[in-house]
Amino acid sequence: MDLKEEPLGQCSYMWDMNEEPVDNIPYSSFQSFYMHPLMEEIPKIFHPYVIHIEDVVGDGNCGFRAIAACLGYGEDQWLYVKEQLLHELLDAYIGNETVLTSGINEVNLSLLFSQSPAPRQHWMVMPETGILIANKFGVVLNCLSNEGCITCFSIWKGPEHFQHHKTITIAHVYGNHYVMVQLEREYPMPRISAYWIRYRAPSAVGWQHMYTQRLQLYEQLNPCDRDNAFIHIEESC
Repeated sequence: MDLKEEPLGQCSYMWDMNEEPVDNIPYSSFQSFYMHPLMEEIPKIFHPYVIHIEDVVGDGNCGFRAIAACLGYGEDQWLYVKEQLLHELLDAYIGNETVLTSGINEVNLSLLFSQSPAPRQHWMVMPETGILIANKFGVVLNCLSNEGCITCFSIWKGPEHFQHHKTITIAHVYGNHYVMVQLEREYPMPRISAYWIRYRAPSAVGWQHMYTQRLQLYEQLNPCDRDNAFIHIEESC
């Protein structure tokens, strides 16, 4: 998959479960055998699907490090990811300003820094940055947290515009840090970001159709979940 001239390097994670995925078994039949101290920071409905958690350096760039790991670059390529997102923001600035409104200034400031550690004003801002990630890299981004979960699709392009696409997942843990999470099988997909619902181009609606069953599964398993589509999360490593 072409992810915009990806840098050399491999993601450092390894599969933690060697069993073949089992399909068509009710959700309640699965048990997670993956043990990690951060599992308690991930909503329980995702536990049966977690096969790996990769912690990253907590230097104020952990959100970008987690995304770099998800994309297979390895967390040390966080600056490349940050630069690509800044290009995405500026190349379509008028459109992004319409979507993000006043939040665009905060996102822009968060991307204008290339050092480690990063001061607070340069930490990753979610869910706004999630929109840029989906648009730039052609991925479906799931962000998990005990405070609320969201899914970010590309706003401007539908799945037919990408020869291949992948779903990636990060988790906001302890209220101040991001990590990479790997989920397997047809896991339930959190509610779609309200930014996408409100501003998506007609050509992008295919994402919702493609993942309807998994979006509905999340609603069935989490019927009391509050509307979290505009939850504003900052990393604070």
